[in-house]
Amino acid sequence: MATLMDSSDKNTLSAVAPTVNVKSRGFVGAALLMVLSVTFFTVSHGFVRGVGAEIHPFEIAFSTSLFSFLFYLPWLMRARFRPLRTERIGVHWVRAFFNASAVCGWYFALMLMPLPDAVALALTGPLLVTFGAILLFGEPARLRRWVAMGTGIAGAFLIIRPGFQAFSAGYWFVIFCLACTAGSRLITKQLTFSEAPAAIGAWMALLQVPITFALAIFFWTWPNVKQLVMMVTVGLLVGAAHYTLTLAYDRAEVGALEPFNFVRLVIAALIGYVFFAETPDAWTWAGGAIIVASTSYIAHRETVRRSDRTLGSKGTPTEE
Repeated sequence: MATLMDSSDKNTLSAVAPTVNVKSRGFVGAALLMVLSVTFFTVSHGFVRGVGAEIHPFEIAFSTSLFSFLFYLPWLMRARFRPLRTERIGVHWVRAFFNASAVCGWYFALMLMPLPDAVALALTGPLLVTFGAILLFGEPARLRRWVAMGTGIAGAFLIIRPGFQAFSAGYWFVIFCLACTAGSRLITKQLTFSEAPAAIGAWMALLQVPITFALAIFFWTWPNVKQLVMMVTVGLLVGAAHYTLTLAYDRAEVGALEPFNFVRLVIAALIGYVFFAETPDAWTWAGGAIIVASTSYIAHRETVRRSDRTLGSKGTPTEE
């Protein structure tokens, strides 16, 4: 699921995306690209749900990883694979394990719970990354940020409602996915101190292929033509989603675009209703809205903090 994109991911994909004309930049264009990106991501989830009834999630994860690497391959060939030079290959392997685990966990979740519920709960991902950065890296966190994180967690509890409805195994897979995604993002943050952003993304895409293949080989089922087309479509949609997300972030700040993540829930609800006879209840809508509001606020504060650093302000640190 690579919907949780931090600044390092943005830089990574920007290295393989064509240069954007500055004059064409604008918030409206960025918003449209963001909506297009979340649409691609969410439609890919629908395809995973559709093919997952017959193809094991590990095999789908392998095909997704393979096409993700093919997204980088033309750029790597033009650069004669020089970006892959690294002295921290072990750390790249660890990050790839985290990210491959997140993808597999997410695909299992899509098989076990309603698509809108899975997407709504996954919106909490930035909260875990923020908490991990505070806990592990000592990033500043004042009252505002803690309140925003608590509010987002409350939104997640509205979706899960423990004690009021059956706690599906799918919820555990979403939580597992979010934890692994947060781990991958935090490792990325450390790698950016010594590695080029493009190399970080390329190594992850490359190393996920053997990792997911090693898992898929034990559950392998040769897909028929229809299934193969659906699996290829998932890979292409994920690649297109990352590409359009890069273009969106190149035109506007993350904090301004974060609210458009709510579109994911709307699209997931439509796909779930039309193709899987699933209808999200009011609690899911309310929880998703609260989560998006809290993550949007955190993204906005992060943008303000980075802007203050850029301007070299020397006053009291920005309250988080």
